[in-house]
Amino acid sequence: MKIVDAVWEKRNLGVDVTEIVCEASDSKEELISALSKVKAPYSVCKVPSGAVELLLCAQEQGYQVIEMSIGMEGKTKALSLPRIYQRFASEISVRDANEEQTEQVLREIEFGSIFKTDRIALDPHFGEAAAGKRYANWTRDLIEQGAHVCIGYYKDIPAAFGVNIDRAGAVSDAILGGALNTGTKIGLGFLSLYTNLTSAIRNENARMKTHVSSNNLPVIHLHLQFGFQIGEMQYVLIKHQ
Repeated sequence: MKIVDAVWEKRNLGVDVTEIVCEASDSKEELISALSKVKAPYSVCKVPSGAVELLLCAQEQGYQVIEMSIGMEGKTKALSLPRIYQRFASEISVRDANEEQTEQVLREIEFGSIFKTDRIALDPHFGEAAAGKRYANWTRDLIEQGAHVCIGYYKDIPAAFGVNIDRAGAVSDAILGGALNTGTKIGLGFLSLYTNLTSAIRNENARMKTHVSSNNLPVIHLHLQFGFQIGEMQYVLIKHQ
């Protein structure tokens, strides 16, 4: 079990945050002891899928399930644009974002309307504006650590973005993806995932992984259409006090 004082979240959410990450081998007694020591106004408890005793224990301590975090993964050679979208392929291109485009993407993320199914956006204590600020800050940090932004174009119109940490011969971590305002209007919801995948393939990653929320069923279906498989799941519970 890991107990983390998530100090970086104070910048994003305006409150102290504690995160408790459970292992399947943790006991109910260990979890009760850990949760009893939490003093932060907002805390998050993550429990592996199938660890029902821990899940029920956390709920007995006042935590509420807000989502399941679903880890999706696959070999890049086995992932591809679904047949239903291949009619768009000749009009699609993916390019690395320049500095100005990266800032534009960060502004759209911070605006808060992209990630409506995020647990922060859905939490009445926070909302979409807080979720946008949180994701924008997180993305800036990741870019400083080596992540990069790529843009998906449809008929030369920038319509989607992806944020990847690419590692040649290893695993690409598709951190974020989303439609830009133009992409939303065109109706190319699949293009953000295609943008992440194209970047991973170009940078010779052997595998690709990402995480999606159980609150976003269309995106889960989309990943399965691309050929992703579910690698792991976590219950995510929250508590305000």
